[in-house]
Formats: sequence, structure tokens, C-alpha cells
Amino acid sequence: MLGSLDSYFDLMPLRCVAVLFGLLSPLVCHAQEADVHFGLTKWLAIQAGFTPEQADALGIGDQRVDSGDMQYIQLLPTYACFAKDKESAAAVRLLRFPSEGTVPAAPDQRSVAPGNDVAKQALLKVEGAKPSQAPYLLYLMGAALHTLQASWAHQGIPDVPQPFGSLGSCDATLAWSHPLARGGWNSHRADLTHAWPTETMSMAEATYAALQRLPAIGGVQRSPKPWPDIRPKLTGFIRAATKNEKRKWFEAEGFEDVSFLEGISLPDGVKRFDLRWRGRKLPPLNSLQSTQHHIEQDVLDAMSRFFTQWVSTTDFDALGAQMAEPEIAARSAGDRQSLGFTPADRAELAARLRAWRIRDHGRVAELAHTARSLTASQRTALSEIARDPRQLATYSASTEAYFPLLVNGPEPSPLLAFILYPVANSQHGNSRVIAVTKFRHAPYDTVEVLGERIDNRWYIVAIRAVVDH
Repeated sequence: MLGSLDSYFDLMPLRCVAVLFGLLSPLVCHAQEADVHFGLTKWLAIQAGFTPEQADALGIGDQRVDSGDMQYIQLLPTYACFAKDKESAAAVRLLRFPSEGTVPAAPDQRSVAPGNDVAKQALLKVEGAKPSQAPYLLYLMGAALHTLQASWAHQGIPDVPQPFGSLGSCDATLAWSHPLARGGWNSHRADLTHAWPTETMSMAEATYAALQRLPAIGGVQRSPKPWPDIRPKLTGFIRAATKNEKRKWFEAEGFEDVSFLEGISLPDGVKRFDLRWRGRKLPPLNSLQSTQHHIEQDVLDAMSRFFTQWVSTTDFDALGAQMAEPEIAARSAGDRQSLGFTPADRAELAARLRAWRIRDHGRVAELAHTARSLTASQRTALSEIARDPRQLATYSASTEAYFPLLVNGPEPSPLLAFILYPVANSQHGNSRVIAVTKFRHAPYDTVEVLGERIDNRWYIVAIRAVVDH
């Protein structure tokens, strides 16, 4: 049926092809930043002469590339750090980091250039679709636009994450992360339009040109507006530095539903942003009790209790005191020197727990992502925010707080709220694991929790995160 589009599917691994054949169901996600991948794409499509329904489908296809379906959830720690999966790394390259260098290869051999040939490959294939095929390929066209747009956001040499120093270090030949020049693996800066006004305008112009080259839908010719006429309107969108500023821009442009802005990595601004995007079609978690294969039951039980408490408590000091090792100062000196991170005491752990429960992640992103121990004033700032229960992310059921995850491997995996990876023992011979998870209210991050068994009890040693699409 796809005719000349067959070669399009040669560009990506089999698992991604399977996803694309399911594009007729409206799957939506939150990822790189939805203000661009859904909102801007839909707006530009309308200016290019697509109907609102067609523009909506293009935006969905663009946005869903980032964690909108189980086959698209490819967490960096699971393909380049605690496990090595060349196929997943190759898929991430073709979808989000379109480099002319393939994996495995050193980061400097996998640099991403804006609008490069790899970024355009998928678009070239869909541009050749027959008019009779085009109505069924709108989501696929949106996915191709995503890759083009990502070549601007991710331009440069990919950084290599090191959330816990040398412990569970990532494979530099597989890892894809924000280039250091654009903030690095631990920063959302690369995805914020107001931080890169010139590059964002260039990306928008390239997207608009690509939209005009897409085939007529059902043979109906479009009448696009001239680029010079729409370019001035984009200044307000690009400069908007809060969710509410983005909201005002979209509403002024005729958008009745702006809930897609939920979760973008900007602070709410002067008004609380309470809208929730209901379009995700990820399968629900039935329980937070982990049934991950080949992991000892005591750590499954301990970490399941911890992740349940984390999303339900409002007393972070009590949870920090419960989970932090009592003798942390005496036992952690060797780890600070050999691994490159400082284990958390009660106050530090409580602050990290708060930071990742705050609903408006854009407000506290820099604190949540800092690799150093938080200062007393930073811990106080987090406490002040979390003192108001309305500032915490809350869910009707604890299972709704986490993205469903699967362990890559030869055998079927149960749906999991977190994935456990055993890592090297401590200097004292204690077993350690790192749990990888993804919160629904912070969808652009993968959070990592280091646990250690001490005297037959599991404690939380540290919490870190990587910006992960």
C-alpha cells in the first residue's frame, strides 16, 4: 500500500516501524517540549493551509515521538548506561538526534548539525507520497517534522551523562544527550525557545518550508501564507519564558485547548497552570509493587514501598529520616573520593524528595538537577514551596504518578513503575542498585535513585536525574 514509501522504513529499527503502523489511533505524549512539537507545528500547519483537523494530526504525530507510546520510551540509562542496547541508541539517533555519524562511535563523531541530510531523510520519503496515501500519513509526516526540528535543539556534540560519577557510567559511544554548549545532559536549556531566539526562528522557517512541500491531502491544494507575513508573529512565542506566556500567545492565535503545555520545562508564571493533557494512551500501571524479573525480592519490596511513599507523602523530612543511612558521614568518605558524588544525609535526601514532587518542575528544575549537595538556603527554598500542598504533584492513585516502563531483553517484561539495575558494591561490600523512573509531572526527565543494603536494610544513598526525551 505504501509504494515508494517502503524505503522510509529502512531508516529506523523494526520496533519503530511497528509503532508507525499504529498511527491511526490518537496517541499523544509529552516530550522534547510540547510548545514546539505540538503547538508550534499545529500553528504553522494552519498557516500553511492545512485544515485544523489535519494540523492537529501533524502536531500529534510530531509530539508523540517522545514517549507517546511504549515503543517510543527509550530511556538513556537503559540503552547506554546500565544496559547497552545499540538498536535503541540507533533509534534515538534517527528520531531525536539526527547525526550523520552512526552508533557506536565517539561523541565527536556523532555531532548534530541543524537541517542536515539525516534530519531531512524521513521528510523526503513522505514528500513522495501519492495524494491518495497522504490522508493516512499525517501522523507519519508529523514524526518526520520532529526529527528535523530536533536537529536545531540538539545541535552540537552529544554530552555523556554521569549522574553518579563513575558508578553506572554511561557508554560514550552510545549515549545521546544535550550538548554541553547548550546546557549539557543535566539541563533543559537546549529545549527552551527563549534561550535560543535566532535558532528557534530558523527551525520554525525550516518547518514551515517542509510543511509546504508535503503532498496535497486527498488531492486538495493548499494556499500557504507567505513566510514574511507570519514570521513577525513568532517573536512572542519565542520570547515566552513561562507556561502562562505561552498560553496567552496560543490563545491569542485562536487555540481553545492549550493543555498540551502541561509539563513543559518552564515555570508556570504569574498564574498557576492547572490544565492537564488527557491525550496520552500509555497503558496504566496496576500496581507499584515491582515484579521485575531476576531481582531479589527484598529489594523489590523495599523499593516498591519507597516509590509508593514518595508520591503520597507530604512529610518529606520524615521520609528522608527513614530512608537516609544514619551513619552516612562516617561511611561515605571513600565513595566521595572514588565515585565522584556525595551520598545524601537526611536533610539532603528530604530536599531531593521535595524537589521531584513539586508540581511546577520548571520552577525548581535547576535545584532538582544540581549535581552538588544543596545549600541550606536552597533546601529552605524547596521547603517553602512544598509547604503549600497545592504546589505538590498529587494523583488520585499512586500508580498514576509514573510512566509505565519495560525492561528491554529477550523475555517479556511486566509493566513497571521503575527499573532496577544492580551496580558495583560499596567499599564496604554492600549491595547497591539504581532505580530508573519517570514522573508524569516531569516528563522530560529520567530520575535515578541509588539504593544500598546496609545491615540487611535498604537505604537511599542519592537521587539524581538526566534530561531525557
